[in-house]
Amino acid sequence: MTEQIRLINECRQSGMTDADWCRENDIAVSTFYNWVSRCRKAAADQIPAPSYGHCEIPRSKQDVVPIDIVSDRLPEQHTASQMH
Repeated sequence: MTEQIRLINECRQSGMTDADWCRENDIAVSTFYNWVSRCRKAAADQIPAPSYGHCEIPRSKQDVVPIDIVSDRLPEQHTASQMH
């Protein structure tokens, strides 16, 4: 249980979401939350609340830019009328 508490604390202090941290550390998220549940009952004061990935420097948001889609081909009628 000491090792599980250490890993939970490492995760919660990483600034990452629990799921992202678990993926990086090859730990199943369900296993991690089972540890949290068991350890919280035994040592509630040693487990910090999740930070949910909030960091002091916010991530930049992606810009959404509208675009117009223009066909590469000319309509057949238009092409045929130009040939005459």
